Amino acid sequence: MRKILNIIFPISAVVLGIVVIVFGVNKLNSRKLYDASVTGVIAGIEREWSGTNADGFDEYEYTVYVNYEVDGKKYENVEFPTYDSSMQKGDEIEILYQSDNPQNIAESNIAGNAAIMIVIGSVFALIGAVMEIKAIVRP
Repeated sequence: MRKILNIIFPISAVVLGIVVIVFGVNKLNSRKLYDASVTGVIAGIEREWSGTNADGFDEYEYTVYVNYEVDGKKYENVEFPTYDSSMQKGDEIEILYQSDNPQNIAESNIAGNAAIMIVIGSVFALIGAVMEIKAIVRP
């Protein structure tokens, strides 16, 4: 049983690593879709209770809404894709958007988040591969 786990766990780590790498690369490629940027203002932040965690603490989901203007057209209360605890109503924020459809927006740090996913996925895949090799080589 232990030998089987020593083989299955590393394979799972490699597969998980590859999946995270693929998501990171896809996220990085999506950066090309957002070909323009504008400074917007956080119009509001909604907080909704999502449950209680294992430690008994309440958990919340946050939705951020932004206002911005592109080519003289105002976009109001558009849902922003990410939330950060430092965000406050009235803060200015950089928004990436698609020039052919300015309502499609993204956070400005797509490349940074994608790079983090690729690095984490690579670490999982590498550790899993090394563990798998050790499990196979050992008698």
